Amino acid sequence: MVEQIIMRSGSNTLNGFNFDHIVPEPGIDFKEQVRSCIEQLQAFIHPEEKLKFFVSQQTFFISAQSRDQYEERSSIIKNQLSSLCGTKLPATSIVAQSPEGERDVVLELICTRVVDHKVVTYKSLADVDYTVVEFRGYKCVHCAGLMGRVGDSITQASERAFKLADTILKKEGLSIKNIIRQWNYIEDIAIVEDENAPQNYQDFNDVRARYYNQVHFDHGYPAATGIGQDTGGVIIGLIALSESDIISVKPIANPGQIDAHKYSELVLEGNSVQKCTPKFERAKLVTIGSRNYIYVSGTASILGEKTVHEGDVEKQTLTTIENIKHLFTRENQDKLGLNFDVESIQFSHLRVYVKYKKDIPAVQKVCNRELNYKSSLFLESDVCRENLLVEIEGVFTV
Repeated sequence: MVEQIIMRSGSNTLNGFNFDHIVPEPGIDFKEQVRSCIEQLQAFIHPEEKLKFFVSQQTFFISAQSRDQYEERSSIIKNQLSSLCGTKLPATSIVAQSPEGERDVVLELICTRVVDHKVVTYKSLADVDYTVVEFRGYKCVHCAGLMGRVGDSITQASERAFKLADTILKKEGLSIKNIIRQWNYIEDIAIVEDENAPQNYQDFNDVRARYYNQVHFDHGYPAATGIGQDTGGVIIGLIALSESDIISVKPIANPGQIDAHKYSELVLEGNSVQKCTPKFERAKLVTIGSRNYIYVSGTASILGEKTVHEGDVEKQTLTTIENIKHLFTRENQDKLGLNFDVESIQFSHLRVYVKYKKDIPAVQKVCNRELNYKSSLFLESDVCRENLLVEIEGVFTV
């Protein structure tokens, strides 16, 4: 949402486009880790019993090595949310990506500050919670936890998730073309057993393309991340924003990378007949009034359309960061009406996905040296190509 808050920042900014995460107390079991997160959440939202923030979207990242364990741990989270927070909940995803360190769960929040004339409504459809924020003449819809059923194929789960997203957005007077940011979590995302076998990411992309092709994206495709998860099939989270006289939305391309939606078949995997390209922009500029908010999509070590530095996680991390900085060349900034020093960017929040947990310290070292950020979340996760070891996304304001 366009009024996100950095927890613990002490910021009084009304429209801070930032978010952060909660980590549980160490050395306790999963159920107690969840309780620790939710109790910290309540203390943050209700300091001294006064409501200060609304949570518009939340994501629990958990360790889960099987679908049974995922379902069991999801049930623990849902029961504790219901018990401690009530039945009206914001958009919520539970994603099987192990957090760094020894914890089994972390909670990431997107919040909006309580102010006059802002209306925040928690709704549900088909047992999926979502959030509607109305303020200054525009509407923002947060959807999360859009997924299939146990036993669904990736195609079936993707169909269910996109159909529900489409239904919710239409119910709120929006459509898929209003999505500005999307997160796509896909089980075993990159695995291809042989050239005649399907690839889960490609199957997901084919379904996404069918839904996206039903509308015209006036301002480019959404910023997006397509990333792996250990189990859970397919889960989608998204933010959609209505049209308004005070809002403009622009896509941002990287001159050193081919747009993902223009990839050739040379880099599309699996035996899919359609072989649709991944439909997303490298980044998205959302301007509301005089404030510029920039979503950087999931970015990896790809030049042109080819992976570079195979097998070297540090070089891949450095190339990924260079790709992010290349989004804001002088030429790009002129086209977008921006003017800032790329080296001065302070990311409000980074999510860093690392294929092997053992590589997280090396990736952190490069990120700490090359990037300035207020908060970060490092997660163990497969990336969309078998030869990619790291992927980074972020958000910042200008």
